[in-house]
Amino acid sequence: MSYVYIHLPEDRDIGFDGRSYSLKEGILEYRGRKLLYLNSEASAVSFCDRSYAYHLGSVNVKGYIVRWKFGANEKGEVLSEIESVIEEAEKQEIAKLLRANQNVLGVHFF
Repeated sequence: MSYVYIHLPEDRDIGFDGRSYSLKEGILEYRGRKLLYLNSEASAVSFCDRSYAYHLGSVNVKGYIVRWKFGANEKGEVLSEIESVIEEAEKQEIAKLLRANQNVLGVHFF
């Protein structure tokens, strides 16, 4: 099943003042196909128990690229067609690759 993905702004801090959240798109070659993922990072994160983390990161896998940046919507946001990763075995392999090359523990599929 494919869907239209709206590209988010990259290399720009988003979120609350005094905290830094950013997203960076990446493409992973996997079994002859290209896979879109977002590397999300946050810094200066404080938690309700008053603990603190200097840096948190995770990867959000959007899916296989069907059509890359084929157009824009009425707001001028760039669009791509993406196919979700369905197979559990593929998800496990992809997560292992991304954990190794992106140096993160959290890999999430949408």
